[in-house]
Amino acid sequence: MPFFQDRQFPLLMDNLKLHLKAQGLRQRDIAARLGVGLATVKRWLAGDGLTTRRLEDLCDLAKIELFELVEMTARSHSGKADRFTPSQERALGKDPRLFFIFFSLLNGWPAEECERELRISHQTMQAELQTLVRLGLIDVLSGGRIRVLTTRMVSWRKEGPVAKHFEARQSFVDIENADDALTMSDFVRLTDAAVVQVRRLTEDLRREIHRIAQVDRHDPNLERTWYGVLFFARPLNIPAIRSSISDSAAD
Repeated sequence: MPFFQDRQFPLLMDNLKLHLKAQGLRQRDIAARLGVGLATVKRWLAGDGLTTRRLEDLCDLAKIELFELVEMTARSHSGKADRFTPSQERALGKDPRLFFIFFSLLNGWPAEECERELRISHQTMQAELQTLVRLGLIDVLSGGRIRVLTTRMVSWRKEGPVAKHFEARQSFVDIENADDALTMSDFVRLTDAAVVQVRRLTEDLRREIHRIAQVDRHDPNLERTWYGVLFFARPLNIPAIRSSISDSAAD
């Protein structure tokens, strides 16, 4: 593959080693699973004699697709990611606590605040942070400082795990305290072009809400409430509406 001679290749191998380590695999374990000698595995992990096929075999053991590894390496070399990889989406989509922690960190809240909010131990929090490190979503720097490796406006697939998680986790929203809800509802008829404009508008609104929340941090002693901000604009089920009207008329 072209990137074998690329200057990013050593970084790619470092990322691969981290993913192999995250699966609890030692060099002798890798050798046994792939049916090769330990010396061969050492050469491969040093980037010597590693073919595309063998690199894919190593990625399979590390539970990451080769294209994801290449993409993650390129992002870490050039800057912050603006889109989740499939494996990152899967991890965040299936783990509510990890999901909450990552998006809290993404929005500038310290890990200590997450600990207090979730009422988890420091050890549990550190384990969650290490999971995010293995996923390539954060770096833990000296002194425990955290650097998020995605942009604030990171995106995800429309029908992917993160999108489904947002939809399924409406149960997190406290519907008992409806008086505190910030709601708006309406019906509109839109062309495909107008839908694109509405999507852009919701992204602008999302950015503005985060800006307001950032400014609102001026006094750390003030009491705050977490709000789940959900935007839904879906086609109406016109046949069902027509049917309900017909049923009402028949009664």
